Amino acid sequence: MIRPIALAAAAVLAAGAAFISAVPGSSAPRVERVRAADLGPGGPWFRLQDQPGNGDRTPGVQEVSPFADPVRFNGSLHLAVTGDQQSQAAHPFTARVPLAASELSYDSFVTTGSVTGTAANLQLPMICAGGFTTLSFQPQLATDSQGRQGVVRGVWQHFVNGPASLWRTSRPAGTIPGQADRTLAEYVAACTAAGDGVDGVIANAGRLGQPNAGLTLDTYVDNLTVHGTTYDFLVDGRTTARVTLGNSTPGRPCHAASGQIVFTDPADGPAYRAVGIRLILARTRGIDPGDVTVTVGGTPLVLTPGPGDILVGTYAPSPAVDLDPGGTFGVPVSVTFNNGPYTADDAEPAGTAGGPGGQGHRGGTLTLTAHLLALGYEPLQFTGVAAVTTLRG
Repeated sequence: MIRPIALAAAAVLAAGAAFISAVPGSSAPRVERVRAADLGPGGPWFRLQDQPGNGDRTPGVQEVSPFADPVRFNGSLHLAVTGDQQSQAAHPFTARVPLAASELSYDSFVTTGSVTGTAANLQLPMICAGGFTTLSFQPQLATDSQGRQGVVRGVWQHFVNGPASLWRTSRPAGTIPGQADRTLAEYVAACTAAGDGVDGVIANAGRLGQPNAGLTLDTYVDNLTVHGTTYDFLVDGRTTARVTLGNSTPGRPCHAASGQIVFTDPADGPAYRAVGIRLILARTRGIDPGDVTVTVGGTPLVLTPGPGDILVGTYAPSPAVDLDPGGTFGVPVSVTFNNGPYTADDAEPAGTAGGPGGQGHRGGTLTLTAHLLALGYEPLQFTGVAAVTTLRG
């Protein structure tokens, strides 16, 4: 945990960091990105071993990881300990801020742990009643935003401070004894002396107020939101998407189109779990499920109408497929027009397959959008990676 002298020294290193405040006129937190270069002795975030006075502590893993978070899918903060290790990433504010009921939240994922209910903690190092202490959110005593009680391994959980959420203080906080669990409102009431306030934010892995001997914990955290700012840990690389779709019978009216959907993850990109694809089809003159048959990866897609006169279908490989840095996820795609040749001009001669006397094909420009989906809070969330192509007759 941060000690007062060490925090002051680190604040000098972080002098260029932006003051923590909400965007004027907006209730939404602003986002501050944290990359690997920002985590270390010269950056705005520092690890346990970067902090003066921690020579008696054994550091674990504290790194920016490609493991995709459930909000922006661009990486996360990896914290891991074993034995007597301790792991944390800390960010000192450039000025002390009041302890208040603004949004306090974070995302947590536990891979493995030797103690049931143990996860990384969101911590607030602060001065209360003139003395130093650290408040630690207790996820094992909380209900996450998905309605699950405590820490659940193998899933992303979003924890938000609520009226009943409990925080543990490392040292006495006014009249509240050290190692006590209280609500934030109780600490706010106890920490009213001149100069009281929060000096920074910490993501910490390790037991609170107990020896760490024998503890094993492998965890990821991200999107720590404190005092109007969300801290987004991310890798440098960005995944790209490409859709190629062309007439299967060149030189003839288009009865069918075929091609590929390919997502390419660079070597420094995120790591996605259980990927999938959402296809969105739109046509300038409207589209119905019976107009087309779409096959992705050899599997016919079930198409359902969506808002704005579109068709939507989802493809998920079975067994599940991950997309790791340096890899690609590609599948063949085909579109068959059920009402005759596809054309952008529906004024064809009466009696032709695509004209007014045929099977009612309406023509227009067909737009196909491919979204990369992955496992986040729930299966098959949109990752923000997409590609679009259009097809004309």
